[in-house]
Amino acid sequence: MKTLKIVILLAFIFITPGLFAQKGHGHGKDHKHGHPPGKVVVKKKRSPYRPASVVVYHPHWHPAYTYHRRWVYFPQYDLYWDNWRNHYVYQSGSVWISRPSAPSFIINVNLEKARSRELEEDYDDEDAVYMYNVNHKN
Repeated sequence: MKTLKIVILLAFIFITPGLFAQKGHGHGKDHKHGHPPGKVVVKKKRSPYRPASVVVYHPHWHPAYTYHRRWVYFPQYDLYWDNWRNHYVYQSGSVWISRPSAPSFIINVNLEKARSRELEEDYDDEDAVYMYNVNHKN
């Protein structure tokens, strides 16, 4: 009787293997989730400064306004503000400088009233945003 129960149990296991398999975790053709066949996914390296959660920014030079993106560009001064690092990024000669204190050419400028625009989310992981400065000037 005991042998008969074992035989029936083994037969049941071998006849119905789908009951005990993890569905959706294989790499067969019936793979339903993930990326469709033939689609190439490129993962962009994230900046180490990117916050882990969604954050809104109120920079010290415009505390009443809410920014949602990392970079704010001031076209009149060719100046960037980095909301993640609280840095100004500007060009001095042929070198781009990033520093927490305001550059001398905007010491007496009220950035709250200066014309500015947030750069698109595509630039959020770009630490060297000034490489696209020609595009931002236009």
